[in-house]
Amino acid sequence: MAYKLSSVLYGHVLDVRGLATGSDGYIVSASRDKTARLWKPNSENAGFTEVQTFKGHTNYVVSVAILKKSDILPNGLILTGGNDTFMCGFFPESSAPVFLNTSHTNTVCKIIPGILPNTFITSSWDMKARLWKIRVNSDHTYQPVLLTIFKGHTAAVWSSIQLPTNQVITCSADKTLLIHNILNGDPENSSVAIKKLTGHTDCVRDLAVLLDNEFLSCSNDATVKRWSAVTGECLETFYGHPSYIYSLSVFCGTDMTNSLVVTGGEDRYLNVWQSSEQQVILQPAQSIWAVAILPNTDIVIGSSDGLIRIFSADSNRQATNEVQAAFQEQVDNVNQEAQKEVGGIKVDCLPGPEILYKPGKSDGQIIMVNENGKPICYKWLSNECKWDKVGDVLSASDPDKNMHEGKEYDFVWNVDIEDGKPPLKLPFNKNEDPWVVAQAFIHKHNLPQSYLETVANFIISNSKVNPQPLPASQGYVDPYTGAARYVPPSNDTSSSGTNGQNHFTEQLGQVSSGYNKFFPQTNYLKFDQANTTTILSKIEEFNKKAGDSFNKLNQSQLNSLVKLCDENIDPDDGTIKILISLLDWPNDILFPILDITRLAVRNKHVNDLLCSNNLIMDKLLPHIYNIEKPTNQMLAFRCLCNLMHHEKGELLVVKYYEEFLRLIQNLSNQNLSQKQLQIAVATLMLNFSVMIKQSDDEIAVQTVNNTINMVCPKLTEPEAMFRCFVAIGTLLCLKYPPTLSEQIKDYIELMASNSEPSKVLSCCKHLMTIIRK
Repeated sequence: MAYKLSSVLYGHVLDVRGLATGSDGYIVSASRDKTARLWKPNSENAGFTEVQTFKGHTNYVVSVAILKKSDILPNGLILTGGNDTFMCGFFPESSAPVFLNTSHTNTVCKIIPGILPNTFITSSWDMKARLWKIRVNSDHTYQPVLLTIFKGHTAAVWSSIQLPTNQVITCSADKTLLIHNILNGDPENSSVAIKKLTGHTDCVRDLAVLLDNEFLSCSNDATVKRWSAVTGECLETFYGHPSYIYSLSVFCGTDMTNSLVVTGGEDRYLNVWQSSEQQVILQPAQSIWAVAILPNTDIVIGSSDGLIRIFSADSNRQATNEVQAAFQEQVDNVNQEAQKEVGGIKVDCLPGPEILYKPGKSDGQIIMVNENGKPICYKWLSNECKWDKVGDVLSASDPDKNMHEGKEYDFVWNVDIEDGKPPLKLPFNKNEDPWVVAQAFIHKHNLPQSYLETVANFIISNSKVNPQPLPASQGYVDPYTGAARYVPPSNDTSSSGTNGQNHFTEQLGQVSSGYNKFFPQTNYLKFDQANTTTILSKIEEFNKKAGDSFNKLNQSQLNSLVKLCDENIDPDDGTIKILISLLDWPNDILFPILDITRLAVRNKHVNDLLCSNNLIMDKLLPHIYNIEKPTNQMLAFRCLCNLMHHEKGELLVVKYYEEFLRLIQNLSNQNLSQKQLQIAVATLMLNFSVMIKQSDDEIAVQTVNNTINMVCPKLTEPEAMFRCFVAIGTLLCLKYPPTLSEQIKDYIELMASNSEPSKVLSCCKHLMTIIRK
């Protein structure tokens, strides 16, 4: 086995994210340039010719599949999935789609043919996979008919396969795989997950069928695993990549030994596994997004440089020596650049090994050392008075192409902490605050607070960005108007406060620092601001999209529904039942219904009815956990805050408060990037501090305190920060106040020394007065 370059296909202008091969030797590619392309093998040489460009997507095309010819598809069918949530079908002879389906509510990241003719499976970031069958209508149009929905994952479903036994396997960013049986029934109830497979320690990115009851998976944890579908047991783990593995393809033999397995990932590695041998072919592109195998066992890869490369083990199909030499020169040039800079680290600027003779400043201090052109990480051990080698610092890819936990970052620095364990990952985007990212990194990995300055300075010096000052209040993308931006009115949140004045509605910079008017907070905050005309207009628009299967309303019902926004009306139970049913609308059109719910629960009768039998919580919890829809998540958090203004709602929210706090603790900086979501989360934590003040529950005090200590440094929106600081002040006014962590004390002191005379500054100064006592 010795694969060498065969040919290079030029045509796409951005990353090639998906590939599929047909039994006739054709290749179909999907790209971030919003197109898919069909490539026909040349008869006179080993090359390919582009014969069709498929258009119809409005954003990146990331997945592609080929359905074989059949009685209803005489020329087969090309399927594509995109970042625009579209799934499109194309005949090979036409560039325009024969159908466009929008059933998924997020990126359609993988499409594979089913085991039966005219069937296929889609996987999506909306946490579901779906089984479809192509149907020909009486008017000779084509459409995909949904047969089954596969559920059970709590994060993006990256890929799926169907075994010859008819079982479907799905893999997810939640690090698990699920084995599903297909049942009879409607799509929502025609599958059941019978096994949950664990073992990967990061996102599971792709799957491939190996044998009737065996399959392979690859993951961001840099491993490939072989599984038994019968027992759910991991039979074998393969190592060979130093970084994330994105794609996996198998040319099946009678067993693993004589099967051809190909993997590609974030490390420039194309790995070929066959007959217990492994061949690594380094690429000049950083990211190998997709791999596929042709019927003649030639390997096709799509990469971040927008090119498709084909490799062959047959010398008759390998490129000339001149072409091979040019390819190797490209690889060598990239290697030389990689030696100069690794993951954003200027290797030449790092100190040499001589720095290791100098004692460290504190236990656990981390430094980077240039050893023969490679950056090596060391940690100071005070008790042993020596520098301990932690491991190599591995390279991350170019900007906008680094994946971490299913998200893209400008930089991802990886350090091997311990043999046999995955590397510690430090992700960073250039638009983030290095100090906030450093603090989140320390919290996530339970590192000493003394690391903060070292980590932050490392990010600043190696990411080539300058730390940003505290941001002013930024505009919010209004979900009702799309791109139009507006600043919510100052009376967005209401409360009687402690002095008859609502300092939560004051503009930043208006508050005098002379006396403490901020805490303790004694009343729950709620979100009152609304534009009912805009809400009604948006619901009317979405009502047309929802269709009869999603509780479509007439105009009279719509008008009655919007009246629920008035806190002082006497609502009828029929309208409330309509509201409950509308909470089942699809996620992408649900936000105006959540907004009405947020306003409606301010009314005691509505609050009481929705809180009976846990009704409202069953509806809200999926959206509170769904980080892929931050607007829905934000509105669900607002609903929780407003629910607390009446007894039944308060009792229900309090019942779940520990679950909500755990969720808030796990929100990353990227999850909390939206200003209004930050404010909603901070308001809920403030309301929990008010709740504790009323109950004086010591365990609850510490739980809320720990969450605020963890989340507050992640916030960048001043109003959200302010509400967190008021929550801390409220806790400190308790008879038995909690102990603040050293890092939150330092953070408060930093905010108290800010030169801007804002209410954030004033509140922090009053907090420092208490802390210093």
